[in-house]
Amino acid sequence: MPDPAVAILLGLLQGLTEFFPISSSAHLEVVPWLAGWDLFDGDSELENAFDVAVHVGTLAGAALFLRADIARYAAALWRGIRGRAERDTLAAVSLALSAVPAAVVGVALEDRLLDLAEQPLLIAALLAVFGWLLWRSDVAAHRRGAQRPQDSYRVRDALGMGLAQATALLPGVSRSGVTITAGRWLGFDRAAVARLAFLMSLPLIAGAGVYRFATLGDAAPTSTELWLFIVGGLAAAVSSWAGVAAMVWLLDRTGRRPQRSPFALFAGYRLALAAAVAVVAVSGLR
Repeated sequence: MPDPAVAILLGLLQGLTEFFPISSSAHLEVVPWLAGWDLFDGDSELENAFDVAVHVGTLAGAALFLRADIARYAAALWRGIRGRAERDTLAAVSLALSAVPAAVVGVALEDRLLDLAEQPLLIAALLAVFGWLLWRSDVAAHRRGAQRPQDSYRVRDALGMGLAQATALLPGVSRSGVTITAGRWLGFDRAAVARLAFLMSLPLIAGAGVYRFATLGDAAPTSTELWLFIVGGLAAAVSSWAGVAAMVWLLDRTGRRPQRSPFALFAGYRLALAAAVAVVAVSGLR
């Protein structure tokens, strides 16, 4: 049944979990499943349209926070096209290339990935395993003294982090979490790896929104359903801005006290959620 409150909650959930390393795909599958929410009474075309709306909102909120970085790399890319390549030009090209692995895998395996999203035990397992890897990579990077800055990002980093990002198409992995994990293994400091992970996600979020829009079919929302798209998208914009801001602040702050891993908290949360999902699934409560 159409419910603006549910649309707002789903928008907030999408925007926030897209950038917290706790998996937006897992939360958007698990939370409605546990709560029994069905915003459009099983209408897949309207669900896809809502997905487009919250992706647009998520992109807008994140881009607003990261606007200085976007402007910097866009300008460097333009100067490179005009024959005046510089250090940031290579980083801009690398960021663009990093989206290729996930885009290829997403299009090639779309149907299979949608099937996997319906398996709560798989989601629980991936939440737990990749949460542990996130925490472990940060601890290991601290011990090695990993302090690479953002402007040292190159094509080989784009390949490694881009391939990692492609695994986030599995529900429960987390796009931001797995790219941060890969970035810490590659030696980037916490603040740098957060910004890089978020910048890498923008082309994919935009691409997902465009792809969903192109495959909407004949969805013709009523005025009530259109209102759900609007409030869901606005909620996603607000929460994605807040999510990026919170993560950048947290990792910058803890970067000055590197002996304390902020990812222990996220790993613990993921493990608790995984346990809850597994218990509910096995017990047959849902």
